[in-house]
Amino acid sequence: MWENEDPTITRTDLPSAALLSALVQSMVDAIFFQGDLRETWGTETLKWAMECTSRHLACRSHQIYRALRPSVTSDACVSLLRCLHRCLSNPIPPVLGFIMEILLTLQVMVENMESEKVILYPQLFWGCVAMMHTDFVHVYCQVLKLFSRIIDRLSFRDKTTENVLLSSMPRDEANPRNDLGDFQRTESRGYEMPPSSGTLPKFEGVQPLVLKGLMSTVSHDVSIEVLSRITVPSCGSIFGDAETRLLMNITSLLPWLCLQLSHDQTVGPASPLQQQYQKACSVATNISIWCRAKSLDELATVFVAYSRGEIKRVDNLLSCVSPLLCNKWFPKYSALAFGHLLRLLEKGPVEYQRVILLILKALLQHTPMDASQSPHMYTIVSQLVESTLCWEALSVLEALLQSCNPLPGGTHPQDSGISENGSEEKTLMPQASFKARSGPLQYAMMAATMSQALQQGGGPTETALAPREVALQNTRLILGRVLDNCALGRRDYRRLVPFVTTIGNM
Repeated sequence: MWENEDPTITRTDLPSAALLSALVQSMVDAIFFQGDLRETWGTETLKWAMECTSRHLACRSHQIYRALRPSVTSDACVSLLRCLHRCLSNPIPPVLGFIMEILLTLQVMVENMESEKVILYPQLFWGCVAMMHTDFVHVYCQVLKLFSRIIDRLSFRDKTTENVLLSSMPRDEANPRNDLGDFQRTESRGYEMPPSSGTLPKFEGVQPLVLKGLMSTVSHDVSIEVLSRITVPSCGSIFGDAETRLLMNITSLLPWLCLQLSHDQTVGPASPLQQQYQKACSVATNISIWCRAKSLDELATVFVAYSRGEIKRVDNLLSCVSPLLCNKWFPKYSALAFGHLLRLLEKGPVEYQRVILLILKALLQHTPMDASQSPHMYTIVSQLVESTLCWEALSVLEALLQSCNPLPGGTHPQDSGISENGSEEKTLMPQASFKARSGPLQYAMMAATMSQALQQGGGPTETALAPREVALQNTRLILGRVLDNCALGRRDYRRLVPFVTTIGNM
């Protein structure tokens, strides 16, 4: 009837899954006289998906469940999160493919929920936040797609939403030793706990975890989607630091907004380019609302003009935005903004390079540059001098030379690092924490080759770990802590996805 095929981390849309889904729908339609078939079959297939000893049959069970789309229970959602946590104990390619199946099923579950009931599943929200620490880029993309569906069904204008999420946020208890023991007993029986104390530092917000996705061509688009959805003035305790969240939101979205202006606007209204432009106008409206809430009326006026189509050219937008950004946040947070733009220039999609260079030039014209930061900017930008962006790169270097003005106590954004709340942190320094950026996103099949020597500054245990291992440690620890605080879905942990501990690296 169809091929015997299994999903992989890069291939989840299987032809056989579509055929299986059609068969399931036909059977449900044919046996219409058994009204509860969809629900009873859904319950049974979900049990197989979580407890079957065959990975192939477990994958097929997930596909059947998604075709049935039965009603959702809290117990089922949390149990699937426990399956995710169990899979992270052996993240080899076959298991990573199964993780993708779990995430796809969770997406269907959220789509099937009534919007007003999503707030009753805060574990899904925090489970996504935990999984954002992964460095497997395709897993990260699916997590962001799940997270988008969740936040689309939450009202962040309602203080109740923020209070409910904060009350269920994973955190350490007063006694970290006892808390770790409870966590190990509940979620990690039979597995080795991550090194170090396992305590979770202060949560710094969702936005920094989304920003790291901009640095990969694979995850950039979905990261823009999520970032645009959290462009709201409320829920600062969840989304990010009050001092810098708006700055980094604008800095991160500005290249994308500029790119939409550089496209041909004369195309038809149904074209993808025009749809992207309309989306950009909507995002600009949200930014203007946020700016108005922060009493940044001039900045709000600029983005209102963008949303109304009154700004047609990239240089017009930057000439309006740059001085206002610099007057509000620079030079105090200039290293933070420049550091992000330079990482995006170096690691992000190629099509953004030109507009990023234009943004750097515009900002440099309105702020003095710390002399200690200029070598790093010179190193990154000078790599483009011999490319087709020669003129733009040279313009940035000229602006850099003119703005260079040593400031007291200046720090290099790459060497010392600046976190989104303005505090220092080592770049790529592994941290067993809720805030860890987890290093650059990596492809699953290339993860082993991406390990690199770490900078000095961490403890002896942490420096022995590669960034990939740190990301995995952070993801497992935080997801386990989310589940440890949840009474739902408790069952024998060893019964879930039993093939994870026995499957080989195929």
